[in-house]
Amino acid sequence: MVQIQTTFSSKPLEINTTSEKLLTFLMDVPNLAKCYPFVDSVETVKPGVYKWIMQERKVGSIQMKAFHISKYTKNNNVVQWENVPGGNMISFGKFTVTSQGKSVTLVAESTVETDIEIPKLLVGFAKTMGNREMSQSWEAFLQSIKKTVETGAIVKVAPTEDVVVKDQKFENVRLKENLRTENYNTMVSDYYDIVTETYQSGWGNHFHFAPFKNATETLESAVTRLEHEVADSARITANSLVLDVGCGVGGPTLEICKYTGCKIRGLNINKKQVGIATKRAKDMGLSDRACFDHGDAMKMPYPDNTFDVVTFFESTCHMPDKAAFLKECFRVLKPGGRLSGSEWLQCVNPTEKDIVQFIEPICAHHSVPHMGSLQSYRKMMEDAGFYVHIAIDLTQCGDILRNWEILDNKTINTFKALPKGSVDPTIEMMISGAIALSEGARHGAFVLGRFMSSKDIPRSKY
Repeated sequence: MVQIQTTFSSKPLEINTTSEKLLTFLMDVPNLAKCYPFVDSVETVKPGVYKWIMQERKVGSIQMKAFHISKYTKNNNVVQWENVPGGNMISFGKFTVTSQGKSVTLVAESTVETDIEIPKLLVGFAKTMGNREMSQSWEAFLQSIKKTVETGAIVKVAPTEDVVVKDQKFENVRLKENLRTENYNTMVSDYYDIVTETYQSGWGNHFHFAPFKNATETLESAVTRLEHEVADSARITANSLVLDVGCGVGGPTLEICKYTGCKIRGLNINKKQVGIATKRAKDMGLSDRACFDHGDAMKMPYPDNTFDVVTFFESTCHMPDKAAFLKECFRVLKPGGRLSGSEWLQCVNPTEKDIVQFIEPICAHHSVPHMGSLQSYRKMMEDAGFYVHIAIDLTQCGDILRNWEILDNKTINTFKALPKGSVDPTIEMMISGAIALSEGARHGAFVLGRFMSSKDIPRSKY
């Protein structure tokens, strides 16, 4: 459980009434509460103390009721409320009324604290989401107070909602893919400008998933083990020159550098991440063996026959022309060079439902133009000239669902139960993206794959 604190502080709102009339209404809490958007009822506990019961929300099969108990007092032109123990959330704040000629101004300050069961990765999103929802609710609350006091009748103003169009028709999926393909460069870079800091705080520096060997293995152990397996299968040694494509902030790149002693370059389309990775290499004392470049992996800035090994960790999914990337890998690898990595994949022969319900949401929320399958990657590698030694579904190697185990049905349904349009589009993208991955993996539409291919190596000699 994580405690989320949300706050709101309003701008002065002019109301055509007197201070006395407004202050009297603010102290009439049962009627005041009728102006709040999401309150179900208010009960009088004792004089000046009230129990606010919020609208019920369904979370899976569980009906949830949020409520708080507050004591209201008036001191001159200020009405304030403080928390009284006994609720499952905490609320405190104040209204300040200032006379201004024939009208008054109202300023509100409020803080709410609540416990919520969410993945660590989503804590930052939840705080932003909560503040946004609270701001929308309170802006509507204040407008309701203004109209009610000015007209003498209870008026309830609905919160302003962001309009998020979600067209899930199958025939529009290809159109969306085309748009993401046309704008992939700025789309992917902008995406990582937005999410990198939050990913680092909640996920660490290794932006990829892994199969878990057992129920007690940590995420850090699982992802490191996968990186070592990718390096070992490609036979990376201290004498190898390696290129890590889509290197992020250098998590796998620097781990492989430490693990094998190799010299390694990271290539990334996002300048911000290149800067972070470069600094991390310096801080770790690896600048003499690890460096990072900004560039497009479908048009690599390197001469032919440069590298012994090319690695990738869930980065080719962002590339619209995956075949072009694989041809570039073949070009920059030395004869006998190896291509080794892991990737996001869709299942073989996905149904229309798989694509609309699971694959398209993953792509849309993670700046992925489209996803390939285990078989399509194998064919593209072979068409580029590679001999494919390894092409496996990582569910054969361990439990990939543990990557999302904390994102259980209860948590997923909690987010889905939030008022539509109440979440900042960026935050909604991140939360919805995490849910899409979890649900896709649980239904088998989304899988992880691992590959290792070699250049110009006859089968009999490998």
